[in-house]
Amino acid sequence: MTLYWLLSVPAHGDGHAAWRDVKSRVGDSEIYDFTLPMFKIGTLDTLVRLSDELAKYDSSYENTTAKFIDTLRSLTGMDNAGLASILLVEDKPVDQYIRTFSWNNAKFRSDKALPEIVAHIADSMGAIDAALKTKLTQYNAIKNSLATVKRKQTGNLSVRSLNGIVKREDCVESEYLRTVFVAVPSSLTREWASCYERLTDMVVPRSSRQIATDSEYTLYSAVLFKRVLDEFANKARDARFIVRDYVYDEAAMERDRVLASEIVEQEEELLDNITEWLRGSFGDVISAWIHIKALRVFVESVLRYGIPPDFSPILVKPPLRQAARIKQQLCDFYAYLETSSRASERATLAGKTKPKHVADDSAFDMHEFSNVLSDYTPFVLFDIPWTFLDADQV
Repeated sequence: MTLYWLLSVPAHGDGHAAWRDVKSRVGDSEIYDFTLPMFKIGTLDTLVRLSDELAKYDSSYENTTAKFIDTLRSLTGMDNAGLASILLVEDKPVDQYIRTFSWNNAKFRSDKALPEIVAHIADSMGAIDAALKTKLTQYNAIKNSLATVKRKQTGNLSVRSLNGIVKREDCVESEYLRTVFVAVPSSLTREWASCYERLTDMVVPRSSRQIATDSEYTLYSAVLFKRVLDEFANKARDARFIVRDYVYDEAAMERDRVLASEIVEQEEELLDNITEWLRGSFGDVISAWIHIKALRVFVESVLRYGIPPDFSPILVKPPLRQAARIKQQLCDFYAYLETSSRASERATLAGKTKPKHVADDSAFDMHEFSNVLSDYTPFVLFDIPWTFLDADQV
């Protein structure tokens, strides 16, 4: 499992010192700069609304990322190592893209108002989601048609096409007579031999011939008058014999062969098309997701630390076994950010109130509310869990 933390801490006018403070407390973690442009801040109400919207988009795009990878895995049969080698963002592997992230100003102009930037990202992802649904619908339709063709080609004698099994010499067709073909369960072949002539009147005696057999059914022919076809089929069904709706027709056989070939070609073409589209669009999905993460850091940092913006965004990749300890070390170091008013606000949002003995202007011990605020940190922090292509994931 690969985990990144995208966090921001107050810079206090010296971003380099803030970076060193974080570096000194994350131990063996990898640490990277995460540069953000200076966005237009707007109003407090706008930032609060965006904070909620961005959280929803973040979760949605993470799910879309997982869907892209699962779909590719299903369509191609590739393992995670193979997928990791072909899924690129701006010509980089995903890990490298995250570690070297820079805002794509050509794609998402940073001089626009924050709501416009978010709307632009949402529109681009909406188009991708719609295209994915359309392509999957088309592919599933042709896949179902292909499954029907294969079932006719490879199923048992009760369902598979009889083209190529029944030969012209097996058929009697005249103004009054017709050869029918009946799939008889292997356990009922004796019953068929003893009763088929008496299922209805006008069955030609001793006309049954064995045409083919498989592990489940034996295909027999019988000759009868056309006027009793329906009655014979009903009586045969009652006896658990399956009368196949089949008339020998070479022209129809050729049409079926051509149709089957076309369906196979269409399925292969659509598979290639959707696979290439998924590979090509994957980078846009990841880019949108990480840009949303970046906006979340900016918006939450302004809400948390105030204006003018004076914070340092930093990317940290902690060793998994040490992640909890490292997070606690950071929380302890930045505990001074958790003033009584801030903690009270967070506790109120969580449905709790501040202990009465704590004065409004006194320092507040955030650990008193650890059971409520277990995921809360005094600094801004968002996870980027890149677990989709873990080597040990099935």
